[in-house]
Amino acid sequence: MGINEEETLTATLIDPESLDSPNPAYQKGETQESKCRDAWAAILFYAQLIAVCCVCGILGVPAVRRNAGGADNLVEGRTTDYTGLIYVTLIAAASSFALSTISLTLMTTCPKFLIQLSLLFSLLLSLLITATSFYYQQYIAGAFGILFFLLSCCYACCVWRRIPFAAANLNTGLTAVKRNGGVFVTSVWITVVSFGYLMVWMVAMVGVYDATAAAAAGGGNVEGNNVQPSWGYLFLLLLASFWTQQVCQNTIHVIVAGVVSTWWFAPDEASSCCSVAIKDSFIRATTSSFGSICFGSLLVAIIQTLRSMVESARHDSSNDGCAAFVLCLVDCLLQCLQGILEYFNKFAYIYGESTHYNMIMR
Repeated sequence: MGINEEETLTATLIDPESLDSPNPAYQKGETQESKCRDAWAAILFYAQLIAVCCVCGILGVPAVRRNAGGADNLVEGRTTDYTGLIYVTLIAAASSFALSTISLTLMTTCPKFLIQLSLLFSLLLSLLITATSFYYQQYIAGAFGILFFLLSCCYACCVWRRIPFAAANLNTGLTAVKRNGGVFVTSVWITVVSFGYLMVWMVAMVGVYDATAAAAAGGGNVEGNNVQPSWGYLFLLLLASFWTQQVCQNTIHVIVAGVVSTWWFAPDEASSCCSVAIKDSFIRATTSSFGSICFGSLLVAIIQTLRSMVESARHDSSNDGCAAFVLCLVDCLLQCLQGILEYFNKFAYIYGESTHYNMIMR
């Protein structure tokens, strides 16, 4: 496909009036009454937010103050410094924001080259892994590396001719987003809120950790600094963290989907930095669609929590070879299940944004 064909394809995608009329025989779902769907999930989500904030205030803040003041922790002879953890979190947040800005700039300037570069990078990476495996005389790993390299080459050859179409789709979405610049501001604001919750969650985690250490010390079950929260507390804390992260991420996804949909069907309402489409999409995502967002995010968060605990168990040195193999299989199964849920959730959120079905009916 030449450059002229790509430009024609891009123009056709961006201009809805040039598209053919849809088939009138096509049947679609009926638009439902606009009201809050899956409200129970939203209520449960707000309940966990309140619970984490309470744990942060009751247990976390006193624990951080004790450690910041240089005083010994509740366990005699043990002090913990959380300054390094806080610095690492701040650096990671700043780095992710910078990388997101750079990637967005690259996508807006050269979408076709970016897609081609991603394919070539996967080929070079698989080739590098193969060469490294043979260099360290890991011949079985090298053989699998060759296999994956050949599969990657076949995939690249099959999809290379479709890159202009993918670039045109990407350019269409970016055009809609650029014409509604307020989407960037809304996304950054939600990201900042998510980061603030992460800091609160970390303080709550510190409080639970110290409280668990104090309880273990009272029972005489402390061996040096080897004190970990119980699996129950750890599961609930990780679930709260993953759930909130998913909710913030999917809320941004629904807002952007609503703005792009409005821009496509009613361009006059979505052609400015602070357009009506941005306000309406934000209101729908945080009210009528918020329960469904929480429901779908909860399903993924449960899988993420289980995966995190399985990975923690895999790194336990006390496991034998058989247990490690079983945990590896469980981790692989959970990863596949997580990918399936995330794939269907993306469609379900967009479909529900226009039809107002609840999460199950979607």
